[in-house]
Amino acid sequence: MAKKTGVQENRGYTQTDDFITRTHILPLLIDKKKRKELLDEHKNNPIGQPGCNGRAGIQHSEDLQRVIDKFRRRAMAGKYVRICKTPHKDYRIGIVSGVRGKPVKILTKPYPSEDACEHEIFKKRVNDLLKEYGYK
Repeated sequence: MAKKTGVQENRGYTQTDDFITRTHILPLLIDKKKRKELLDEHKNNPIGQPGCNGRAGIQHSEDLQRVIDKFRRRAMAGKYVRICKTPHKDYRIGIVSGVRGKPVKILTKPYPSEDACEHEIFKKRVNDLLKEYGYK
């Protein structure tokens, strides 16, 4: 069997993403004080607030936005998503299979709001990334 090429293995993307993660994301997350600041900021405003009735929107800080963008670039397989079981009452975390047509695995713990669920997903993503790179 022929050895796969760098293009077939998507090395350009994966190596660039790894460099960005090591250079710009991990320093924010391995510093416990900075990580707590980011987690607190996210907890207070997990999805951002659009402007309304002449008020300015509340956006995330540059550092938090950088971390969130990193998580958005992840492959679909194994990605955490918010599932609404009962509007305004019961939200769950789902794990995407990455295979079209295969159902999302829904975890059992309920969350009372979209924001609470989104924040728990963010914490799981932070912990998973730190473990992936040998921290924590």
